[in-house]
Amino acid sequence: MIVRDILSIAYRALRSNKLRSGLTMLGLIIGVAAVILLTSFGQGVGNSVNNAIAPIANSITVVPKESPIPGGPPSKPLTDEDEQAIAKLSGVAELVPQVTGATTGAAGQVSKAVTASVPAAHFTSAAVTGTTANFLSANQKTVSAGRFFTPEEERTGAKVAVLGPDIATALYGPDPTAALGKQLRLTHALFKVIGLMPSYGKAGDNAIVMPLKAARAGVFGYGDGGDEITSIVVKCTSVPAVKHVEARITQLMMDQHQINDPKYADFQVQDQGSRMKTFVDLINLITNFVPAIAAISLLVGGIGVLNIMLVSVTDRTREIGTRKAIGASDGAILSQFVLEAITLAGLGGLIGAAIGVGLILLTKLLIPLLGASGFLSSFSPVLSAPPVVVAFTISLAIGLVAGGYPAWRAAQLNPIEALRYE
Repeated sequence: MIVRDILSIAYRALRSNKLRSGLTMLGLIIGVAAVILLTSFGQGVGNSVNNAIAPIANSITVVPKESPIPGGPPSKPLTDEDEQAIAKLSGVAELVPQVTGATTGAAGQVSKAVTASVPAAHFTSAAVTGTTANFLSANQKTVSAGRFFTPEEERTGAKVAVLGPDIATALYGPDPTAALGKQLRLTHALFKVIGLMPSYGKAGDNAIVMPLKAARAGVFGYGDGGDEITSIVVKCTSVPAVKHVEARITQLMMDQHQINDPKYADFQVQDQGSRMKTFVDLINLITNFVPAIAAISLLVGGIGVLNIMLVSVTDRTREIGTRKAIGASDGAILSQFVLEAITLAGLGGLIGAAIGVGLILLTKLLIPLLGASGFLSSFSPVLSAPPVVVAFTISLAIGLVAGGYPAWRAAQLNPIEALRYE
């Protein structure tokens, strides 16, 4: 019997039991679609996470900490001298010193002494960051309206400010752009709003960024001679250089602060990329493990194929006896039932692959239309050939394995006993 005849018989057998065949394929359809979808979504999540942490992969943050010596001398703060020394190290691309703290702001020329008469919508608390003009480039940020302060404004300590969207809305109304060019009072100083930043999360949305010198003198009261720094963000020339630069900064800071034993350090050097590594490893574990869970549904589908093929052999015992009685070989019977199982699994695999690919394309289309923000704005499922091919191949293999035993049973039937079967 040629393959075309065997396929024709297999097709007629499946067509004569449409409902049973459809329900059998359902498990494989769901399994193949789930494997393709979850693999694609997992790769999309992994790419989004990697894109999110890429800007800080080569970053190091230096911050002060309390002295670990009980009753010992107070910790030395970070200063401009520390920053200037770090800037001279090899492997350092740029530095961003920062002075941060919380304060209360008001729209217009409103004195803090008369806060009781100021409407709540025009008086709010905010996080202030005094920094340098390279703050945006070093942190991969932009302004959504207006502009950022210039190196000249940084050098002279110009009283200008860039606002996050929440603080702008709280002080100047529902349209954040209304803040541009307006006056902003912080503590006892008056600042001009020159720019707005887009949303970067809750902390950044309620932030006010200004020149370092202006923040020290006008907000935190350091005076003209104040040189303290809350933190120093160091951008390395490359990710591989991070460990080298981190070790050099640690030794330099110990020398600067006259510390001989690292356990007595009054500062902390934080490798941002390493701090995120555990989180990234967890994400990768999840994205690799979830498709494996989805593959269980393929196994369930395979059990369904096995069950249906066993039932099919039982139902068609007399047919098998008749065919063997007129000369059909054991190989022909075996081929018939194996091909029926493979055809069943193959159709299920094709439909499942089509559904999986279709849902991925639909998701890629809908995400921009829904105006997703934050993490979802950079999320996109990854459609690639390997998961589709692998899932479909597994469905065929399941058909071969699940149909093998029932086919062998059919081939081993005694034709006389098969003809007598009721």
